Amino acid sequence: MGSLITSLYTGASGIFTSQTAIQVTGNNITNAATEGYSRQTAHVTSSTPLTQGGLTYGTGSAVDAIDRANDAFITRQLMAQSATYGQYEAASTPLADIERILDIGDTGLASAIDSFFDAWEELSTNPSGVAERQQVVQEAADLAYHCNQIAQQLDEVVSGINTSIESAIPDLNDQLRQIADLNQSIMRTELAGGDANTLRDQRDLLVQQASETCGAAAYTDDNGMVCLQLQNGLPLVTGNVAASFSTAQVDGLTQISLTSAGTTFSLDDQDFGGALKGWLEVRDVTLPELHSDLDRLAYTIATDVNDLISTMGGLDQNGNAAIALFSLVAPTNPLANAWDGAAASIAAAFDDPTLIAAGITGTTADNSLCLEIAALRDTTSINGATYAEEYARIAANAGLLVSSNEQLLSSSGDLLDALNSKRDAVSGVSTDEEMVLLIQYQAGYEAASNYISVVKEMLDTLLRM
Repeated sequence: MGSLITSLYTGASGIFTSQTAIQVTGNNITNAATEGYSRQTAHVTSSTPLTQGGLTYGTGSAVDAIDRANDAFITRQLMAQSATYGQYEAASTPLADIERILDIGDTGLASAIDSFFDAWEELSTNPSGVAERQQVVQEAADLAYHCNQIAQQLDEVVSGINTSIESAIPDLNDQLRQIADLNQSIMRTELAGGDANTLRDQRDLLVQQASETCGAAAYTDDNGMVCLQLQNGLPLVTGNVAASFSTAQVDGLTQISLTSAGTTFSLDDQDFGGALKGWLEVRDVTLPELHSDLDRLAYTIATDVNDLISTMGGLDQNGNAAIALFSLVAPTNPLANAWDGAAASIAAAFDDPTLIAAGITGTTADNSLCLEIAALRDTTSINGATYAEEYARIAANAGLLVSSNEQLLSSSGDLLDALNSKRDAVSGVSTDEEMVLLIQYQAGYEAASNYISVVKEMLDTLLRM
C-alpha cells in the first residue's frame, strides 16, 4: 500500500506541475502585448527518487523555478540606443521650428532685405517723390519688423524647450524613485525565495525610459541592484537611494540641478545624453549661434546705412542734417558684442518721409545718397558675403542641422527597432507557441488525472480484499 500511496503523490505532482505550467503560460498570453514584458517559462525537474526493496524509482515532477527570458547584453544595448534616439528625437521639433522661422521665402527677411534696397533704387529715380520716400520708410520698418519677428520666434523656441525640460524632470524623478524602490523589492522578494520576474521587467523598462530622457548609464552592484549614473559619473540611483533633479529659471533659461548624496550640482548639456541633451544643445549651443549671426546681420545693415547717411552728410527734404534711419539698443553687458540683441531691438527711427535723406546737396534732383545706400546691397561686409548671402548662409546652416538630425534620428531609430526585434526574439511572447504549450500542459494534466484514477482503483481493490 505504501508504494500505491507514493504513486498517488507522483500523480498529484503531475497535476501541480501542469497547473503551474498552465498558469505561467496563461500569464504569458495575457501579457503578450505588455511593454517590457519578458516571456516566462516553468522550469520542471524530477522529484527526489525513492529507494525501496532494492529499487530506485521516481516520485514525479516539480516546478523548481519560473525562468525569465532575458539577454542582459541586448538590454544594455537597448538602454544606450534609447538614449541616442531620445537625443535626436527631442532635437527634431525645435530644429524644425528654427528652419521654418528662417525660411527664405517671398514674405521673409530675405525678401525684406531686397525690398528695402529696391526702395532706395526707386527713390534714386525720383528723389523728391512722396510715394517713393514713403516706400523707403515702409520698407525700413518692414525690414526691422522681420528681424524683430525672427528674434521673437527664436525666443519662443527657447521657451518651448524650457517647458519641455520642466515637464520631463518630474517624470524622470519619479522613474528614479521607482527604480530604487524596485531594487529593494526585488532583493527582498528573492531573498525570501520568491519570484521577482515581473518586478525585474518593470525595473528594466523604467531604466530604459530614464536613459531615453537623460542618457543614464546602468550597471549592477555586488548586491544585484541596478545603479544609474549620468555621463559625468554623478550617481542617480545607488541601491535603494535615488537622487533628485530640480529646475530653476536663470536669465530666462530653465537650468537643471541634481541633488545627490546631499550635494547639489549644476548641470549643462555636456552632463546629459538622451532628450535632455537634445533640448539643451539646441537651446544653449545652436540657438545662441543663430541669434548672434542674425544680430550681426541686423546690426551691420543698420550701422552701414546709418554710417553712410552720417559720413556723407545727408540732408533731409527740409534741408536739415539727416538723422539715422535705424535705431538700435546697445547691449548693457560691457563684455558683449556690439551687435548682441540687434535683431530684437532694430527699429525704423521715424515714419516721416520728409526726414529721408536722398542726397547731400539739398536739391530736389540730388540722388547721390540713394545710389550709395542702394549699392550697399552688393557690398560684402559680413564674412565676405552680401547681406542676402549672409542670411542665406544662416538659413542654410539651419537646414543642414535639420537634415543631419533627421538622418541621425532615422539611423538611430532603425538601430533601436533592430534591437527591439532582437529582444522580442529572446524575450517576446508568441501566442501561437504558447497555445501549443497550453495544449501540451492540458494533456499532461489530463494524463496525470487518469493516472490518479487508476491508482485509486487499485487502492480500492486492495482495501476490499
